[in-house]
Amino acid sequence: MTTTWYRLAMAQNQYALSERLIRAISGWTMNPQDTVESLIAEGADINRTHGTLLPLHCACMSRDSECVKLLLKSGAEVNRVDGYERTAIHYAAEKDPACLCVLLENGAEINCRDGNYDTPLHWACFRNNVECAKLLLEHNALVDALDFNHDTPLSWASLKGNLECMMLLLEYGAETHTTNCNGLSPLHRACSMFALGLSGERDRQCLNILSQATGQIDLRDHKGEFPRVINDDSELKAIITGICCSPRLLRQLCRYKIRQSLIGGNRQKLMGQLPLPAPLQRYLLFQNGE
Repeated sequence: MTTTWYRLAMAQNQYALSERLIRAISGWTMNPQDTVESLIAEGADINRTHGTLLPLHCACMSRDSECVKLLLKSGAEVNRVDGYERTAIHYAAEKDPACLCVLLENGAEINCRDGNYDTPLHWACFRNNVECAKLLLEHNALVDALDFNHDTPLSWASLKGNLECMMLLLEYGAETHTTNCNGLSPLHRACSMFALGLSGERDRQCLNILSQATGQIDLRDHKGEFPRVINDDSELKAIITGICCSPRLLRQLCRYKIRQSLIGGNRQKLMGQLPLPAPLQRYLLFQNGE
């Protein structure tokens, strides 16, 4: 009986310490004397899940890179999974490049998957966190990683109208012809955003850059019909008809093939190594508006 009571008391104490640690990291502490350092010294388990939360993940959500360093130095497992089947790098990729840097320096798995098979790059692009997305790509994140629905980071960025991340992904050679389990490509996603009419010129720019990067494409089905989201918007239908129903210029098709032939890395840097005239390099990099 004494042993059982002792075990229950220890479990209760650990649970209380765990909760206090989560609160201290998140800035919700009710006791000003509770600091991350003092609670670790008191015996808080930094790898214990409290509900669905882990201390390291909370530090990333709070954008506290110094706390991330402290937890890792104290033995936090960098690739440990929380109750949502996510690792700390998934949260850092959404939130903060400083936290992301610390995690990468400490062995975080850059292409790890969460419960929906999403990578950190998917989340960085969903939030349009260009700095984090660039950092991931510079560390060889898979630019065309597929999630559970077979959507790529470019598809996520297109779905949100995140122009800056779209440009970055294309700079690193993201494929524009991929389709998900429902047959939707990044261009389909961009059309859906355009039809909502929330961002105006920005949505037009997203459509434009994808059409430039895609080469020849046709969004019509086997009956020759466009998806309803396109048919129901006369302006969008006119734009997409021009893209799909007219042969692309030879120079546009060549641009697509040249860009796809440059394997790996930043296209802008790779292009700079080619013996090409500056105007042609600008065309290949979508820098002249064509």
